[in-house]
Amino acid sequence: MRKTGFIALVGQANAGKSTLLNSFVRQKVSIVSPKPQTTREQILGVWTDDDSQMIFVDTPGFLKSRNALGDYMLKSIDNAVQDVDCILVVIDGHDGIDDREIEQISRYRKQNVPIVVAVTKIDITQPAKLMPELAKLNAVEGISEVYCVSAKRNNGVAELKEALKKYLTGTQMYFEEDDVTDKSQRFVVSEIIREKTLLVCDNEIPHGVGVEINKMEQNNSAWDIDATVILEKASHKPIVLGKRGAMIKSIGVHARESIEKLLDAKVFLTLWVKVKEDWRNNPSMLNELGYTNRRK
Repeated sequence: MRKTGFIALVGQANAGKSTLLNSFVRQKVSIVSPKPQTTREQILGVWTDDDSQMIFVDTPGFLKSRNALGDYMLKSIDNAVQDVDCILVVIDGHDGIDDREIEQISRYRKQNVPIVVAVTKIDITQPAKLMPELAKLNAVEGISEVYCVSAKRNNGVAELKEALKKYLTGTQMYFEEDDVTDKSQRFVVSEIIREKTLLVCDNEIPHGVGVEINKMEQNNSAWDIDATVILEKASHKPIVLGKRGAMIKSIGVHARESIEKLLDAKVFLTLWVKVKEDWRNNPSMLNELGYTNRRK
């Protein structure tokens, strides 16, 4: 009989939670970019093997809310740590451990579930710098274990995943054996387009980008996808379009390549760009894009 359970991944923005989740399930289910707050809601990653089914809950990075979308993201974090078997606090070892991480660990002790810490990005951190940072965790009460990993290079990830199995408390199978996420293909496609927009535009636009899938149809062995990139300021539109459409074309090329890997099929992708002023404070727009504070 397999052991089953839920493990919440929490931590600061850019700590490496989404990269670690993708490494856990050996497939891309959560998008990654250098911009803070790239992850906006709970995303489940599912790993099933011969003796367990582990359901990892990725969450937005800790933040101070400045709009309705921020409120949604904070609620998403609160929801994620309810009724889980273990809380995995992800800390960027390269940036170091500060008071915010310590405060969050102390806060989650109130959940009365095991707390494990994963210190990430050890592939770019010198041991001489890392060791004093790890020593800070020795003085923190409530931590069950600490692991050092590089999710990008997949170092230490298998050992951490195996160790987390001891905290699983259930026996009910929640997903089929070949499931890797609770999200629909439509959602993952929209997130891939948002990821490529953030990556291609780099620092030229803030993270206030949304993506709406207008059409996603399979015709024979190919997919026809029509999507709109939504911006919150008119000044962002010429940046995303680029000179003679070069930027949006580049976004489309990179997005199509990733979507074809996801769907294992040829993809015809059409992208549009629209401005919806202050959309992150518009409940109707948030609902259209799937950001609703329903309990999952």
